[in-house]
Amino acid sequence: MIMLSMFLLLLLLPLSLLAKELTLCYKAYYLFFPVAQTCITYKLHGEDLVVSSYAKTINVGGLVKRVYNYGYAVIFAKNLMPKEFFYHQEEGEFKRKQHYIFKNSKIYVKETHYVELTDKVEREEERVYPFDGYPDPYTASLVLYKNSIQNGEGVIKMFYDDRKYHIPYKVVGEEEIKVPAGNYYARVVDVTPNVETKGLLRPRGRWKLWIEKDNLFPVRMQLFFVLGSVRALLEEVKGDRDLLRKVLLGQG
Repeated sequence: MIMLSMFLLLLLLPLSLLAKELTLCYKAYYLFFPVAQTCITYKLHGEDLVVSSYAKTINVGGLVKRVYNYGYAVIFAKNLMPKEFFYHQEEGEFKRKQHYIFKNSKIYVKETHYVELTDKVEREEERVYPFDGYPDPYTASLVLYKNSIQNGEGVIKMFYDDRKYHIPYKVVGEEEIKVPAGNYYARVVDVTPNVETKGLLRPRGRWKLWIEKDNLFPVRMQLFFVLGSVRALLEEVKGDRDLLRKVLLGQG
């Protein structure tokens, strides 16, 4: 009987771990050509939601301008308050990393720049800012998913690259949409990411997001950058599809 219990525990343990984790993978297209891929993982760890991601150019995209970015954020799940943010950028010949700690009503920022794409440090900078409700980009995206349900339009606060931003959004409709990961019914949201940042991927214009109505994750994105526009489609969903709904709406 003890052996049977142990066997069942080992069998069900991976399922219970998956119930606290969600991974979404997208492929980005320029016209009909795949140029980049990105995956985002959301994982509940105690009272925290840990979000991690990577994005990299593929095929033709890598030949034009190489991009390899990755990062993570630690967020207090109950009220979507940021705790930590890290982001590493390699875009063309530009390479840097940023690390934020949100603590004691302050944001402690450490930024490291490298000589082109080498590991040689060009300079390191440390700064402290007051924290007054402007979260990191990962947290801000979750606030957008949540707020777009409750309010048809509004403004999302965000802190990035030493600046505070007010990012307007507006829900413009609902659509049934088919992507490689399946068929979804989505809320269509226009977002204007008026963010001035360093590197090649500087956003421009008005972005359009198709956010799945029940489970609150994007299934399609039309994104505009200085280098041009791309269309990102959800390719794969792994783990607990309900995770964001459980976290953002307290349902589960």
